[in-house]
Amino acid sequence: MRPLLGVLLLSASLALAAEDPLTFGISQPYGAEAADKVPAVVEPYLTKALKGPVKVVHFATSEELAEALAAGKVDLAWITPLAFVRASQKNPGIAALSKATRKGSLFYRAVFVTKQGSALTTLAQLKGKKVAFVSKSSTSGYLFAREMLAKENLNPEGFFGEEVFSGDHPAVCKAVREGKVDVGATFASEPVEGKAVVATGCEDAPPVSDFAVLASTGNLPNEVIAARDFFPPKRVNDVIATFGRMDGTPEGKKVLEAFRVDGWGVAVDGDFAPVLDLLRLKKPAAEPVKEPVKKGGKKK
Repeated sequence: MRPLLGVLLLSASLALAAEDPLTFGISQPYGAEAADKVPAVVEPYLTKALKGPVKVVHFATSEELAEALAAGKVDLAWITPLAFVRASQKNPGIAALSKATRKGSLFYRAVFVTKQGSALTTLAQLKGKKVAFVSKSSTSGYLFAREMLAKENLNPEGFFGEEVFSGDHPAVCKAVREGKVDVGATFASEPVEGKAVVATGCEDAPPVSDFAVLASTGNLPNEVIAARDFFPPKRVNDVIATFGRMDGTPEGKKVLEAFRVDGWGVAVDGDFAPVLDLLRLKKPAAEPVKEPVKKGGKKK
């Protein structure tokens, strides 16, 4: 009887394990209110597409999400490239599976924005002004914005008269519009050739026409869908296929709207080169920067 009981208990345990939900981590680049709406749309869609329960786990910051991904506390994550690289430095086994597209592009830019009509038109004129950043972990809303200054030989340290951290991109834009700051750091989609750069990060603080882009970086990789270490290889293909065909159905398009993206492409070698370059600039020469991995667990 004992062997039979053991088999039954093992079978029950395996059945329960099979029903354990996949956890899908997100942060709140568009603010807490927007992030709170994601589970109702994303959970049922991914549960059906991946043929098993999926639970969205909401983190207040991209740093917290990166920590959770590195520690294997979430199975999948919708995560910024900087947060992904930092997580992969702590756990080289995590992998980027899919990369977001917006307005047909796999890239975006960090920008400084002012209120439309402002007399400020160059980076040098920002000396001593009041600036709004997103957070010190934000790629476009802090790190790459500061790099723009450094590349113009303008030392970011002590450059501004006052720095405030607004927490998300809409809040940065609102601070600029309301005159609480002179300039803000946010992001913009890669512009169509011949068109001006538009402050996409201000779309949740409309109208975008209220803002002028003062300066812009070159192209940076959009956020990615990443998988934890030891994520089942067979499921990797399921996840890539699920995100890749999201734009093919009305239900999938609602999920894309929740992510504020047009679709998903496959993450490839070299995607994170700009982020790695930035981190190399910030580290002493004795501390090499580890490169992240692509799908399949190989070095990128």
